Amino acid sequence: MGMWTVPTIIAGVLIVAVSYWLTAGVMKRTRHRESATDVPISKLVRDHPVAMNPIIIMYIIFGLFTGIIIFYYWSIYGY
Repeated sequence: MGMWTVPTIIAGVLIVAVSYWLTAGVMKRTRHRESATDVPISKLVRDHPVAMNPIIIMYIIFGLFTGIIIFYYWSIYGY
């Protein structure tokens, strides 16, 4: 087993868990709408469309987490 196996498994599990949690939250809000017709877009989504997109949020979290892992191993082993 290489040195990247455990961090990769941890990163994968975290990404799947947070993605599921964020996606389930979006699905619950969709189900709780009072009508089937479209509703006006909220100001938060209109001003920051990325803020309510769970996939883009997971890309950002994955990038940060991977960067932290790379920096950590670089600082320890100096590769």
